[in-house]
Amino acid sequence: MSSHAAARLRRPRLAGSPRVRAVLGLGVVLLVGATGTFAFWTDDVVISGTSFTAGTLDLQVNNSDAPSTTTLAMSAMVPGNTSAEVLTIKNNGTAALKYTLTGGLTGTEAAAYNTAAALKLTVVAAGTRSGTGKSSTCTGGTTIFGPTALTNVTSTAIIGTRRGPLAAAGTEALCFQITFDSAAPSSLQGKTANATFTATGTSDVS
Repeated sequence: MSSHAAARLRRPRLAGSPRVRAVLGLGVVLLVGATGTFAFWTDDVVISGTSFTAGTLDLQVNNSDAPSTTTLAMSAMVPGNTSAEVLTIKNNGTAALKYTLTGGLTGTEAAAYNTAAALKLTVVAAGTRSGTGKSSTCTGGTTIFGPTALTNVTSTAIIGTRRGPLAAAGTEALCFQITFDSAAPSSLQGKTANATFTATGTSDVS
């Protein structure tokens, strides 16, 4: 074999030489590094229309924020007289509520009635008023308080456990009956006491 032929046979082995391997290795590195150059498309969607409005709490009695009742009042009363009136608790707001009720006697002579435990209150849920004047009473329904003597502490709990909930525009009728105790002492003759009640609504309906 000639020297030229032998040289041609040996040339392919140059691919395994250190110089060729270095060039090939550099090419691989360059190709791997090129993968971080691609661009990405994005698209945004805006979510709107979510608003928040606070509810309102408006507890009313007989469609009023400051009711005044005269039907429950009695004058020239004698032991054994009774009076009654239906008071309607209403949620005039937009948020559901529960309510409690406190009450008692006021006036300079309230203490005398307190000592004698002479004015007794009964509250009847869904009750109705029966009779007239100083012989009217609550009938039907469910008694939820009393008969219990009113004290001269107006913060005394009458409905201590919250009732409800009342939804917006919801109502509950309560019949109040006052009884002048049949054993009231004669020392109360001519004395006057005023009753006051406070209904308190709360948005905590748990």
